[in-house]
Amino acid sequence: MREAAEPGVVRTITLSTSPGSRGGAVLGTPEVIETLMDTGRSFIFDTGLAPGSVAAALAAVDILQNQPELPGCVRTRAKELASMARRLGLETDDPAGAVVPIVLGPPETALRAALIRAERGVRAGCFRPPSVPAGRSCLRLTARANLSSDDLAVIRGALTAVAEMKVTM
Repeated sequence: MREAAEPGVVRTITLSTSPGSRGGAVLGTPEVIETLMDTGRSFIFDTGLAPGSVAAALAAVDILQNQPELPGCVRTRAKELASMARRLGLETDDPAGAVVPIVLGPPETALRAALIRAERGVRAGCFRPPSVPAGRSCLRLTARANLSSDDLAVIRGALTAVAEMKVTM
């Protein structure tokens, strides 16, 4: 990665959320990396990843190098999901990445919405306090680059049911 070798630039990245692996990494000049390894060991629980996690991370990097358009496709799909939610009257933010939060308010509403979307075949995380602020319980949809029009129709159906449930509460 070109950014890693630029003087004065240090990047921290996750290997868990986007590439679906585990852990994180620091990208920087050799001097920065050596300094972190020499002085930061007491802040790191385990500097060695399991072989399977390393293989998953390397495979993810390989995919991204060979298909650099994938992150843009994911962002496009995430924006489509957010737009779909807004058209249904659901509160969401403009996604910067793959995650699209659907804010539902009280935890009971989010739990009920999670059941509704699960019954319709849509997987989404259900986040309640203390993971989110009080009154901001939500479902979190995660976009994929390969969401098909059929997938989007299923998601639309689940979000429609959630929006209808919210109106009746």
